[in-house]
Amino acid sequence: MFGRRKAKRDTADALYQGISRKSDPSKGTPAEMISKAKEVLGSTKEVAQRLGVSERTVQRWAAGDSKPRFGNARKLKNFVRNDPQMRRAQLSNLRQARIRNQGSRVKARGEMGVTAAGKKYRRTREIETELSPDAMNEIMERWLQGDDAGALDALNEALGNEYVGGFELADALEGLEFLR
Repeated sequence: MFGRRKAKRDTADALYQGISRKSDPSKGTPAEMISKAKEVLGSTKEVAQRLGVSERTVQRWAAGDSKPRFGNARKLKNFVRNDPQMRRAQLSNLRQARIRNQGSRVKARGEMGVTAAGKKYRRTREIETELSPDAMNEIMERWLQGDDAGALDALNEALGNEYVGGFELADALEGLEFLR
C-alpha cells in the first residue's frame, strides 16, 4: 500500500512541477513554508487563522524557535501545497495566459497505456503531444483548485482523446512537462 501511495504522491508532484514550473513549497522547512504563505496572504495573522493556530505559534515556527507538531505540520504542508490562493501565486500570469490561450505541448515519462477487456496494458514510455486550449483550461482549473486527482483525470481524458480511448497515465509518473 505504501508504494502505491508514494507513486500517487510522486505523480501529483510531477503534475505540480509540470504546471507551475516551480518546486512544491511544501517540501521546505516550516519557516520557508510560512514565509511563502505570508508573502501570498499578507500577514502572520492570516496564516494563523487559516491553520487554526495562534499568531504567536506561527511566529515561533517562522523564527525556528519551535517546530509544528505532527498534526499542525501536516496542516501547514497541505495548506501551502493545496490552497487555491497559494497555487495561483505559484503560477505566473503570463504562463497561465499562454497555456489558456494556446494550449500546450505535453511531454510525459512513466508508466502508461490502455485498459481493454478489463486488462491493463501498460509499460514505461515517453509521449509528447499537443493539447488544445480547452483541454488545458480544464486541467489547469482543477489544478488551481487543489484537485490533483481531478487534474490528472482531465489530463487522462485529453490524452485518451489524442491517442486511443482508455489511454491513461499510471500512478507512477517520472516526469511531466507542459512545454508552452
